[in-house]
Amino acid sequence: MEERYGVKGTILDGIFFTESSIQNTVTIKHIHVEISRQNSNLNEVKKLLANKASSLGATAIINFRYGQKKHSWLQQAFTFKWDTESWHGEGDAIKL
Repeated sequence: MEERYGVKGTILDGIFFTESSIQNTVTIKHIHVEISRQNSNLNEVKKLLANKASSLGATAIINFRYGQKKHSWLQQAFTFKWDTESWHGEGDAIKL
């Protein structure tokens, strides 16, 4: 964990991730990813988000939220899911 812009966070692939907001910033875009295959993890979620943020010209993701959610029986019955749960992550891509 390191501190930048007055908030604590982490860096992955050149993108600063923080669960906090940073004052006086403009959101480029709210981004979201979901991984629904076995053996995925938070690092993979952050890599996908970092890739999206970089492609938008962002340097940070603020208000970062992540977790796992269980697929409903309808999702499992009618869509192809590798696992019973998915990792997901989201946040606001900004340029600092």
